[in-house]
Amino acid sequence: MSGAVTGGKRLGVQHHDGDWFTSYSPRASNAYAEGQWDQWVDLAIKILRDPLTAITRPEAHELAQQLEPKNFYDECGRELAEAEIEARFTRKLAT
Repeated sequence: MSGAVTGGKRLGVQHHDGDWFTSYSPRASNAYAEGQWDQWVDLAIKILRDPLTAITRPEAHELAQQLEPKNFYDECGRELAEAEIEARFTRKLAT
């Protein structure tokens, strides 16, 4: 999809209609965007650095100029350990 902002081989966002955007998988050509955490960070940086962000959120666009996306295709930075993921996404029930 031309015009898609991508953060990995299966992770991106594309223009849908009007002022609306949807997830996009460049590799699979569907809406099921997926990737490692670092690829999502890369996508976020690219969205924040995009000229459209300068229009809608100029302060975020300005701050993002200090960040560089990696522009990797199928690699990421340090992979997260299962324990790190569990610590972030598992809620402990109060007893």
